Amino acid sequence: MAGEWVYMNTVNGWDKVDAAVTVRREEAPELEALAVPLREMSKRAKGLFAQQAALTAAKQEVTRELNELIKEGNAQVDFIKTGARVRYGKDSEKLVEFGVQPFRTRSRKAVSRRPSPATAKRTEPTPDSAQ
Repeated sequence: MAGEWVYMNTVNGWDKVDAAVTVRREEAPELEALAVPLREMSKRAKGLFAQQAALTAAKQEVTRELNELIKEGNAQVDFIKTGARVRYGKDSEKLVEFGVQPFRTRSRKAVSRRPSPATAKRTEPTPDSAQ
């Protein structure tokens, strides 16, 4: 995760500055007093980073468990819906209570008995039949 790297790069930068202050303690003793709060902040940031990593791992575990539970629950619902179809029949309106769409046949269009003008045979006399 990009955010974690930014945090730890920042804290590592703090540690680098603290190390420089420690090495140069005798040259610049006034900086030593300023580095004490920085050491505490670095220690606290590392602790918070570890806590964040633990919470992220816990969150991932809970998410995995929740996904597994949802998968099992969906399978159970499928069994119940199938049982309802078997019990009541695939076209029963009672299936709606279980969230199942009943099988409904389509109504057919009424077929007219009269032939349409485009498909009717023409009965006009032909020139040969006129004789």
